[in-house]
Amino acid sequence: MAPKKQKDASKSRANLADDDALEWLKPRVLIKPDDQDFVPESELDEEVGRILTTINPQWVPVEVAYHYGQNKFITKPKPAFGKAYPLYVYQGTAIRKDSDEAKAQIAAGYGMVGFDDAGPKRAKVKKAAAEEEEEEEPEAEPPPVEEAKPEEEGPAEEEVPEAAEPPPEPDVQDEQEVGNEEVEEPEPEEKPAAVEEEVIVVKPRVRKLANQFNFCERAALTYNFPRRSVETQTIPPPRANFGSTALQCIIFDFYQEDYARKMREKEEEKPKRLRKKKEKHAKSAQQIHDEQLAQRIREAWAILERLVNQNIYDDIAQDYRYWDDPSDEFREGMGSLLPLWRFQFEPMRSHAVCDMQWNPHYQDLFAVAYGSLDFTKQQKEGCVCLYSIKNPAYPEYAVVTESPIICIDVYKETPYLICVGCYDGNVCVYNAQLSLESSYQYKSDSVRDKHSNIVWEVRWGARLIDGEASFFSVSGDGRVVQWAVMPGELRATTIIELRAPAAPVPGPDGTLITVNSCGSSICFHPEKADIFLVGTEDGAIHTCSLKYNRSYVRSCQAHHMPVYRINYNYFNNSIYASCSGDWRVKIWEDGRDEPLFMFELGSPVGDVKWAPYSSTVFAACTADGKVYVFDLNVNKYRPICVQAVVSKKAKKLTRLDFNPKLPVIVCGDTKGTCHVLKLSPNLRVMVKPPKKAQATDQRTLQIIKLDKLLTLVRDPPFTPGVVEEKFEDD
Repeated sequence: MAPKKQKDASKSRANLADDDALEWLKPRVLIKPDDQDFVPESELDEEVGRILTTINPQWVPVEVAYHYGQNKFITKPKPAFGKAYPLYVYQGTAIRKDSDEAKAQIAAGYGMVGFDDAGPKRAKVKKAAAEEEEEEEPEAEPPPVEEAKPEEEGPAEEEVPEAAEPPPEPDVQDEQEVGNEEVEEPEPEEKPAAVEEEVIVVKPRVRKLANQFNFCERAALTYNFPRRSVETQTIPPPRANFGSTALQCIIFDFYQEDYARKMREKEEEKPKRLRKKKEKHAKSAQQIHDEQLAQRIREAWAILERLVNQNIYDDIAQDYRYWDDPSDEFREGMGSLLPLWRFQFEPMRSHAVCDMQWNPHYQDLFAVAYGSLDFTKQQKEGCVCLYSIKNPAYPEYAVVTESPIICIDVYKETPYLICVGCYDGNVCVYNAQLSLESSYQYKSDSVRDKHSNIVWEVRWGARLIDGEASFFSVSGDGRVVQWAVMPGELRATTIIELRAPAAPVPGPDGTLITVNSCGSSICFHPEKADIFLVGTEDGAIHTCSLKYNRSYVRSCQAHHMPVYRINYNYFNNSIYASCSGDWRVKIWEDGRDEPLFMFELGSPVGDVKWAPYSSTVFAACTADGKVYVFDLNVNKYRPICVQAVVSKKAKKLTRLDFNPKLPVIVCGDTKGTCHVLKLSPNLRVMVKPPKKAQATDQRTLQIIKLDKLLTLVRDPPFTPGVVEEKFEDD
């Protein structure tokens, strides 16, 4: 056995080519011809695209011809057809008979005799008796007749002896005999004076001239039905003579009665089952009257409730209108906040005020969103309320929602529209003019591409091209979505996806997954509607554009913790403030990676807002229950007012907002209470115009004040060569 194993082992891969039995194990060799060109792999892998266009590269727009007299090429003149210009010219195949080409075809034999007329034909010819006598008697066997040539123009004729009776019609055998050109001799009989003689006429077969350029398929020859006129005859409208005084009220009443009659006729035409179903939901006249009466009673009770509350809170109303802190005269550069009203909705005592905003049209009305910021003990429902400082006891409008509300925004063009963002990722639009039974007017629960995480902030944007209103939302799923308020529905469009600076993470199957950054705030540029800022939970602030959604315009690492709010200055659109959970408030300028001002408040900052009346005043609220008011023109390092609004052990301040017209601010806490505070005179000092320019308006003075402040804190421009020259002088 050992020698056999050794013999088998001697067969290696190199010897497989010599073994015919192992031919199937031979490696396959690619055979190439000797004259094949070498093409590199880069050209083989290159994909050559072909573009199909409607332009024919072989079409010559301008034809030229060589002119021997001028010794140059000249442009052929285009045929003139009067005012009409030919779009298509087709050359026909018919020719005239008197043309040279037609004569040449006739001489060649084309078109002389049709194909169906060619071949042997019998014809009967009458002969006189004298001619018959002159003819000699036929021989027993006549000589064979020569075939007619196609070139002969006259047909060949042959005499046939007279028969006693007229011969029968030629059958197939006769035709064959004629084709062989053999004629049998009948028995001679007496000849009458005039007899009819049958003559065989043989016409030449010619080729049919086939037209190769005028072929038409039989299936394409369809029959077009002729047009026919369809006329209808209607009954003419009835006519009557009528005369009366046509007043506007009489015409209106007539149209109302006619419309009601037509609606009754339509109802009678419907099936009974549909009418019964509609009658169940239709309201009777008594129900409509009761609802109108109840609405009038509610309006009367609301007025009466306001009168009673104004009497109860009369001292607070007097302080709000007339009282100013007299200690501001002795404390230059320092101010205070006077607590006025406290607004609270009893069913929402356990909820937090997640967002609030003053109404841009009604200066005494503000909207509040109730939700929960404690995600370990999340509430099951939320609420949208509208409060008025004329009635602190109860909200003017309140709607309980199925999910806690995190953010809110009031539309400036139509202040009764309110968009909200919910904890479950939905966005809703509420109409305060509708009754509470209708609840929300729009909701994104059935919309595709909606948010899959908490909606942290919503902001109304500019109208679309078609005129529809739109708003934007930023969510924890890392997407900024634009919502178009269409008739009866919301449509979502993803504007940009926020990408985290971390590297892609490998998935279970080995694919790299891009990690999205969680958006936490959004703010639009006051003048440029397509520019907006987005704050993320990793502390970055990205400048984005609606016209370019693939990447950021610019980005900077602003904070070390989530950015809670971003707010633009009302007087300088390049200045904005941001606050974060890292206890800091920073003032930024567009185009700079470093902040102009930075303030550390010792507690997470929930909100920051610029004052609408001053270009250097802004306020912030913190989690320890304090409100900070800064005036950069007075002090660039410390706040001019620090006041505790709630106890830091029991409550935390979440949001605040300046009233656009009144000297008050409102701030909310984690127990569902809204506090309205009045600014002391030192916190709302206006700029005095100079003596030489007394007519300068307040806005221009505020812009000048902020520009002077920014020139002090901006870094001086670096001029190359200044430092070196200084050292050389020393």
